[in-house]
This record gives sequence, structure tokens and C-alpha cells, in this order.
Amino acid sequence: MKLESVKVVYWYSLVSAVAAGAVLFAYLGVMPALLGAIMTVAVTHFILVLVGRSDEQSNPYLKISEQIAAMGIILFLPLMIVYGPLPALLVFIGFAHLALLFQTHDYRRLYMGLAVGFTALIAGAVESKSGHYLLFFLAYSVTISITLGYAYIEPLSRNRSQWNPLDQLRAAFLLIGLALIIYLIVPRFPAGNLGAIPGSDHFYENSEWEQEAEQTDGKRDGNNPADSMLQELAERFGTESSHRNSDRSSDSDSSSSPFRYRGFDYEMEIDNPDDQGDRFSNDIVAHVRADRPLYLRARIFDRFDGLRWYSSAQRLSKLQLSRGEIELQPASDRTSQNVTENYEVFIERDLGDYIPAAAVPVKVNFPATVIALDAFGQLHSPGALQSGTAYSVTSLRTVHKGRTFAETDYVELPNFRQLPEDIDPRISQLANQVAEPYDSQFAKAIALEQHLRKNYAYDFDSIFKSQQHTPLSQFLFETKKGHCEYFASALAIMLRTQGIPSRLVTGFSATNQNPMTGYYDIYALDGHAWVEAYVDNVGWLELEPTAYYDGPSVENETLSAEQINDYVERQLRLQEAMGETDYTLETVLSASWQAAYLLVTWVGAYLKLFFINTWPLLSGFGAILLCLWIAWPYIHPRWRAFQIKHRLSAVQAATPDEVITHHLQAIDDLLHNAGYRRPAGLTIEKMLDRLAALDIPMHAKNISREFNHIHYSDKPVKVTLSHYRSIFETLYSLGHTELKQRVHNLQ
Repeated sequence: MKLESVKVVYWYSLVSAVAAGAVLFAYLGVMPALLGAIMTVAVTHFILVLVGRSDEQSNPYLKISEQIAAMGIILFLPLMIVYGPLPALLVFIGFAHLALLFQTHDYRRLYMGLAVGFTALIAGAVESKSGHYLLFFLAYSVTISITLGYAYIEPLSRNRSQWNPLDQLRAAFLLIGLALIIYLIVPRFPAGNLGAIPGSDHFYENSEWEQEAEQTDGKRDGNNPADSMLQELAERFGTESSHRNSDRSSDSDSSSSPFRYRGFDYEMEIDNPDDQGDRFSNDIVAHVRADRPLYLRARIFDRFDGLRWYSSAQRLSKLQLSRGEIELQPASDRTSQNVTENYEVFIERDLGDYIPAAAVPVKVNFPATVIALDAFGQLHSPGALQSGTAYSVTSLRTVHKGRTFAETDYVELPNFRQLPEDIDPRISQLANQVAEPYDSQFAKAIALEQHLRKNYAYDFDSIFKSQQHTPLSQFLFETKKGHCEYFASALAIMLRTQGIPSRLVTGFSATNQNPMTGYYDIYALDGHAWVEAYVDNVGWLELEPTAYYDGPSVENETLSAEQINDYVERQLRLQEAMGETDYTLETVLSASWQAAYLLVTWVGAYLKLFFINTWPLLSGFGAILLCLWIAWPYIHPRWRAFQIKHRLSAVQAATPDEVITHHLQAIDDLLHNAGYRRPAGLTIEKMLDRLAALDIPMHAKNISREFNHIHYSDKPVKVTLSHYRSIFETLYSLGHTELKQRVHNLQ
């Protein structure tokens, strides 16, 4: 049927705009989504009106449609190689939808276009990092329900008022519920290093670095260049003072980073690691797609003077990338104890020149021609990372006794055991007291970590209250509360008093998984410090002394009620810590929005958990309902005929009048169930004529006489009930299919 409805064209344009805006929001953000939706409405409406004025048989736009479709097919393969399968698929869907618009003459192609738009919406949900994507699902549900309603109603009747607003709302709410279920259960593709850089908006180049990389490329022997750099650093300690930082390169550090956290510089004061307060905000710094929680390293410190940490690894080895990819460690070097981490990082706020990555990066896909590596194995970019940068990394961690380790190789540096000159003797005494019951370095390290986690409290305000004085003694023996730099520094020094090499690590804690999107949200507050200790010649054990943080995990993250509650609780704690003391309209609106978002997240996450845990039962129940829905046209009339017969047999009539009335009513119900519509005012004679036309044997004259005598005469008459029973039984015995066919032939 030709598509002529103005309302259908209008609402279909809105449906297309919502789908396009959703995809653009998932990849590019709010403003591109808004502009894209406006453009899509205008273009879709213009094309549909243009095509509607032409004749389908001689469609002048068919050639354009074919060329657009061919363009989408040609672009698909190169886009898949460069950007990955999902972005390529979405571009192909966009071209397919545009090509289909130039052929949308009828409702069949309209429905095809709606299906294409819904596919794009689902694909966008896979990539979306924000729970706000649910709003697009709701908008799509409302617009498509109205579109389908008009598409169904208007071809049947020109009366536009047939579909009242109440029916529109009912249809919209039904589709909103369906869309919510689909959004919650749609699978997110697992993170993977597929040889493609995941949709980065920026590309980094540095000609000087490239020249250095070309000079050192031929000298590489296939091993990780950080190993040789660390060995060189160790050799220099024999001739140079360990208190000097003579190997610091001229390359800029993160001091010029818009995100200011001194833990990412080459020097860090533990009593004042966040002098500008950038880290203490509710801003999202990055998103991570991974199978399990990760700790992303940015800087490693080895020397501590009691107040400041210094990093000796400041010289960088430049490495050339081949089409944005480099392998730092051959796959043959990996053992069965290694856990492979494939993950993708999406930068949402400008950072420094460090590339956050979990230990130990062995393969990197980064949007640059060259990157750099320091002696501790940390990655560096040719320039400060900008918002919109995306990259993927494969890292290897070693698992031993249920705990994770970073590097397994060890090069002795004096700084790994160095203690401050004026260290408080009580710190050594406390460490001895906690570690004395244990024999192995591994057990001692775990005991010291747990001592700090269980006996000391995390305190945001200590960042601002403890400046300009040496903090460790006061933290350990007086206040017993502080920020993560206190915890990490205390643990590192206590380990060194036990002869265990240690180093302080700063980076991001990617442990806060959004239960709606599946991504790990990294907030500014997740800029963090922890410890690595080399124990029992196994490797560098990752230690998390701060109880506020969960620490890296070796288990895959699965949705659970505990995870949902932890996420919401952490958001509430973050809001409380970041809360404003002044009540203004802006702060009230912001708090209200955050509260509403958390409520929707909490409800949605529990619904998602319900669907995940009960999907076999729900699938079986849905299959049963589907079978019943398909079989209902066959089952319902037969069940209705059985009910009519059962009701007639249960009737206990006292008079002939009642007997005849019940039998005639049952006969009429059977005919109605078979599709016969009795006209008003039908006499008994005409009804019997209809039955005769259906080839039903009967005593028509006797039945007519008895019926008229009972209803129009006062004299008693003998009623032969078998006449009526015979008609009913004959009709019932024909079966629904045969009776329906006879009624159809009669009408």
C-alpha cells in the first residue's frame, strides 16, 4: 500500500533522528548527537516527501539508491580494518537506511527502515559508555510506537481520530518496557586487542622521537627495551649518587596537564599531592572496557626522603609503531601463570603525556607513529593525551597464591630498599610487630597490607589539613587516617624495614564498573597510589593498603546485587565528599539530577540482574507464550464451543419456554463462534432457513409451531426437546473448521 500519510512520514523522520542521534551520542557526545538528529529529521522528511510524489513503477531515484548502497558496501571493508567491525557496521547501516529512503513508496519498506534504525540503536548501545543512552531508548520507543500506530490505523480508515491519545500512551508504555528490557540484556562486546585503534579522535606525532626510534630500532634484540634501560640505570648507581636524578630527560612531564595530580609527575609530595584540587571532583576522566577490574599505572617511584617521592626512571626509549601497533614482549615468553588482560581505554578529559596501562603491557595499539618507554616499563605519548583519545592494550599479570604480580624480573636498585635518613624508629618497630609471625616475604607483605586496611581510615580532608610537615609518623601513630599517598608511603617504607624491595605506583583505579553500561568509570578521584613489592623471587606483588579502594582482581567481573550496591554506595560517598556547602539553585538541581540518575541506575541494574539470572526461565516462559499466541486462533474457538456445550448441559430449566430459549441461545452462540453474525429482528422461520442452508437436518415446521405457540399463545403445547438437542449436537459434531467453512459459504 502506497505511503501517503503525512503523520507517518513525520513520525518516521523523528524515529530515524532518534536512532542517528543515539549512535552519534555513543561515539561523539551530546552536541554531535543533537546536530545529527536535526539533520536526519530534515533529510529524511525531505527524501520521503520527494519520493512520495513520484511513481513507484518509474522511480527516478532508484539509481541514486543503488549508488548509495554500493558506496556503503565499498566503505565497509576498509572501515572494518581501520576502526573495527562495529563502527564499520554502523556506517554501513547508515548508508543502507539512506538508500532505502529513496525507495520508500510503501509501508513494507517503511517497516524495513524501522528495523534498520532499531539495529543501529542496538549497535550504539553496545558502544555507549553512559547510562544516559537509556533516554534514547525511551525516546525511540515513544516515536516508533506512534509511527507504527499511524501506519496501522491510517491505511484502514481516513478517520484520523480513531487512534485516541490513550491508545497511543498504552502503545508507547508497552514499547518503553520492551526497549528497557532490550537495553538491559543487550550484550557488550568483550574488550579485545584486534589490531585496530578503537575510534580515537586524535593522532600523535613527534619527528624528533621518530628519528630516535629509527636509530635504536636496529639495536633491539626482541626483548622489552625497559629491561636494558633498567640495567643501565642500576649500573649508574655504582658511579653516581642515588640522590641525584641525572638521567631525567628533557621531555616534559605532566606538570602542564590540565588534570593536575602531582602523583603523575616525576616528584610527588605526599602531604600535598593535589595542590590544585583537580583530583577531588565528580568528573569522569576515562572509561575502560575490560573483563575485570584493573589498576592502570602512570608513574613508578623508587626513592623517598620522608616527604617526597622521586622517580629515577626519567630517560625514555623511543619505539616506532607499525600502523599504530607495537609488540613489546613476544608471545613465546608468556607462561601458564600469566593472565592476559585485553582492554580498551577511552580518555574523557585532557591528561599528561603518560599512557595509563595495567602491568605489564606487552602489546599496544595507540594512535601515534611513535611512543616511549621508561626503565620501569611505563608508556609515554609524544604529546599530552587529549579528550577523545582511545587506545587498546594487552597486558600480562602473573597470578601466585591468588594474588596478582606485575613484572617477574628483578634488577637490584639501591632505591628499592632506601629509607629516609630521619625515619621514626617506631615505624620499624610497628613493621616488625606485624610481620614477625610470618616467614616468607609474601606473607609479611600481605600482613602489612591488611594491617593498614583494617586499622586505618581513608580521609579526603587530610589532603588539605596535613600540608607543610612530615606526615608518616603522625598518620601511623596519631590520626590513623589519611589519603592514599599516606597509606602507600607507609606500606612501602614498612616493607623496606623488613628488607623487602618496594616501590610506590601512581595511576588510576579502574574498579568502579557501571552496572548499566558495563564500562569501568574512572573519576578524577580514582587518581590513586598503591605499592608493588618484590617478594620471594616471584615478582612484584601488587598491594593495596587503602581500604577505600578494592584493588586489582583476577576474577572476571559479573553483575551481582553486591556489585550494584557497591556502585551506588560509592557514588553516594563520592557525592558526599564532593558536596557543596552552599545551597544554590545550581547545586540543588545538580544534586537532584544525580539522585535521579542513581535511582534509575539502581533500578535498572537490578532489573538487568534479574534478567541475567532468570533468562532460561524467562526464555522458556516466553517460548510458551509465543506458542500459545500462534496457536490461539486455533485453540480459542474450539475452547469456546466446549464452554457453550458445557454450559447448556449444566442448565436446569423448569419450563418448556426456558428449555427452548437455552437451546436456541446455545445454537446461536455456536454459529456466532463460527463467524455467523445474526441480523437484528431475525424471526424463527428465517433462522431455521439459515440452518437448512447449512445442511442441518431438522423438523422445521414442528419447531416453528412450538416456538410461536409458546411465545404468542396461552394454551399449553407439547414440546419435543429432541428436535433442539439434535440441531445443537449436529452443529457441535461438525467441528469448528467445518462449521466455519459452511458459514463462510453461506455468507
